[in-house]
Amino acid sequence: MPTIRNNLVKTHLMAGAAETTITSIKDKPDVYAELFARALVLADGEKQLAIVTADYGQFPLQYNKVLLDAIERTTGIPPEHVVINCSHTHNAPGVDGRWITEESEAWLATCLAELVKNAVGALEPATLRSGRAPVQIGYNRRLMNDEGYITMAPNPEGAVVPWVDVLGAYDADGEIIAVLFSHAAHPVIVHWSSEEMGADFPGYAVEHLRNFLDLKPESILLFAQGCAADINGYPLRGGFDACDVAGFTLAFATHQALKTATEIPTAPLKACSKLVNLPFRNPPSVAKCEQLIEEFPDDERYVALLEVAESGEKRTLPFPMSAFSVGDALCFLSVSHELFAEYQLFADETSPFSHTFVFGYTNGSEVYVATRAAYELGLRAGYEAGPRNHALSGPYRLALEPAVEEQIHAEITDLLGSLKNS
Repeated sequence: MPTIRNNLVKTHLMAGAAETTITSIKDKPDVYAELFARALVLADGEKQLAIVTADYGQFPLQYNKVLLDAIERTTGIPPEHVVINCSHTHNAPGVDGRWITEESEAWLATCLAELVKNAVGALEPATLRSGRAPVQIGYNRRLMNDEGYITMAPNPEGAVVPWVDVLGAYDADGEIIAVLFSHAAHPVIVHWSSEEMGADFPGYAVEHLRNFLDLKPESILLFAQGCAADINGYPLRGGFDACDVAGFTLAFATHQALKTATEIPTAPLKACSKLVNLPFRNPPSVAKCEQLIEEFPDDERYVALLEVAESGEKRTLPFPMSAFSVGDALCFLSVSHELFAEYQLFADETSPFSHTFVFGYTNGSEVYVATRAAYELGLRAGYEAGPRNHALSGPYRLALEPAVEEQIHAEITDLLGSLKNS
């Protein structure tokens, strides 16, 4: 409890962490490395904030709400004080048509709720230190060819987030409670070079980091994915050895960041969140959709697109955002869906906090969110921003309006400003 001296309330910061395997029993024969979920809970005597990370592709918005509700029922922590970040590994459920059964959905919700409960149960007085180190284990994957079309290939000149952000939580004896490290890159180095499940480079990074650090048995290491929609871990489908190298590289940089990390002053915890709606572009005309159905009569996705065109409804994408902070020094900005790296660079540049982590794929992810420049390429915009890809991904996913870039910039600025001033 806070102690009162001279009419001032002194904040006592606490941290607790836990981990659990989330590899489904039926999938265990086809696993090259266990999938994990991990949780870090921060508390100040008045509120608790939970950061959950999962070796999963992504959670749809509706299912993410199921997870948040389960956590609230079990721990009492309200959904606006919880973020669930997926690593976006492509060798796990959540991408490429892989998903889990309804029975496994219920099991996973219970599993994550118990995980956060265990982290709350492990709360103890803590000191936080935050740092950053340069590292790059991937490349921008959008390269324009000679015909002016975007292709998926390494682009050394494209945007990346060339660093790792690191948070260390230490107990009263200076022992590590948890290390949270975040980088932006698609975990696709193993992708389809093996059909077995596993965590890709984040899993390798955690194991290497254990070897670098002097840890107590209950210390927890968590990886959080950044805004990696246009960044592929390198080399794509390079296999296990290449993935091991990338994991080692990221772990080494994380260790270096911990060595130079600065202490975060103890201060009250703050949280802000908002739900934004991003407008989709209008679908093709009914006549154009009917023409596509005639050309591709076996493709049900064009039928779904026709339904969107016939409805005349202007569709929007729910876009949850949240931000946590420790006083005015440390901030965690979480955004949903698959955002281009440029959004993380913008948030880092404009943040009013001394240390800013930016998480993508958080509290639901279903759609790519590109930049204005990418959307304005139209049919030449490539896999992530082109209307063909989105139109073929279901009745819901047209390309977004180019103006969403300015909208998201404004919302990020407003959210971080509101958090700083709260």
